[in-house]
Amino acid sequence: MDNKQVINQRQLSWLASSVITSGGVLSLQNVLIRISQMDAWYSYLPAVFYVFGVASFFGYITKVYPQKHIFEISIEVLGRVGGTIVNLIMLFHFWQIVMRDISSVARFSTTLLLHNTPLEILILLPCLLLIYFGKSSVEVIARVNDLFYPLFVVSILIMPLLLSNEFYFRLVTPAMTMPMQHVAAGSLLTLGSAGDIFILGAFLHMMSNANQVRSSIRHGSLLGIFLLTLSIFLILVVLGPKMPGNFLYPLYNLVQTIHVTDFLDRVDLIILMIWYPTIACKIIAIYMALLLGISSLLNKRNYPTINKPVALFMIITTHMSFKSTAELLTFSNYSTPVIVLAYQPLVMVIITLAAARQKKKHPSTNNLASSGQHPAVNPSQKIGRLSQQLSYRHWLWGGNTLIILAALCVLTGLTFSKYHSRIGTVCAVIFAVCMLLSAITTYMEVSQLKQAEAGK
Repeated sequence: MDNKQVINQRQLSWLASSVITSGGVLSLQNVLIRISQMDAWYSYLPAVFYVFGVASFFGYITKVYPQKHIFEISIEVLGRVGGTIVNLIMLFHFWQIVMRDISSVARFSTTLLLHNTPLEILILLPCLLLIYFGKSSVEVIARVNDLFYPLFVVSILIMPLLLSNEFYFRLVTPAMTMPMQHVAAGSLLTLGSAGDIFILGAFLHMMSNANQVRSSIRHGSLLGIFLLTLSIFLILVVLGPKMPGNFLYPLYNLVQTIHVTDFLDRVDLIILMIWYPTIACKIIAIYMALLLGISSLLNKRNYPTINKPVALFMIITTHMSFKSTAELLTFSNYSTPVIVLAYQPLVMVIITLAAARQKKKHPSTNNLASSGQHPAVNPSQKIGRLSQQLSYRHWLWGGNTLIILAALCVLTGLTFSKYHSRIGTVCAVIFAVCMLLSAITTYMEVSQLKQAEAGK
């Protein structure tokens, strides 16, 4: 069943962006503002480097082992015992993400919207949705996300316009004056939500081009981080650096301040109609990754056969896991980064080294796999593709350069702005421009690959 599934670059990019942003709108923002105050909107910069590293890792193993997902690759390179241990660790993390996100949506709803609805019902409804989509394929949820996530992007991008009459830029000045250790502590916490991107390894078998996998994840992740950075900046310039640190959901409180004339003052309900499907798509995608991982332990990809038992297990464990909203947010904000950093870097290093060793032992097999992705062409086509490849490389390294420049600006500003406040302001402006331009360069990466694919 699963062998025939295919998703394109745009769908993988939207999934990556949805995974990054959907969790960020319900957690962590109040903690980042409490720690870094007016400098909290720089906190997601280390997450960019992390997701770029994950994207490069996925691109590499896709090139070496095409048509296979990370669970199958780990078993092939580490053996049945070693691969199973690694897969169980990844499955444990994926289960935690699904459980955390279902509980987050349920407690958000019962806290702010459906006060009299039992929490058990709010947990049951998303799980029924998991059962429904668990009978289908990853292609289905990728297409559904393709419909809703652009609306989510638009809803965030139009917020500066809707809130323009509420801006007070002095709330974020002087820029970059917080102690560097505070910003570093907040940045470390953002790696927890960035680690959710690892679930895309379960869908690598649906794309065979390594560059497409890498650039799609880079673009989607960077777009998601840009939207989270923009949302924190808006919270700060409207609500200030003090109050949002005491709110459970600062972004929702920000949306509540939007008033379009005198007759449309509940814009938050319209925004939630867009946010809920987007968050649901993320939960379903991670659930599908969980099903693929469990089925790989059984040496098959026919995961619908285990759909209902796994969904019922999710209902029970989600209901029993967290006693309160405060306990849930504490786990989401502080425990998730520890879990991510405890296994993901190590898994990437081990699989990369093992794959490189097998590649040296069996070069002919890998050359054959690579040659299967690039059929023979005439000289004129080769010249055209060479120019596209050079252009793709330019955009790729251009995006990397912009992110490095953004990091240098943050370090410079945090170091010297306490002596001259204008240095911090200039560095903050350059940082914002670099984030915007890097999102554009990663989009151009994907576009160049799409043009190269169409020219074949």
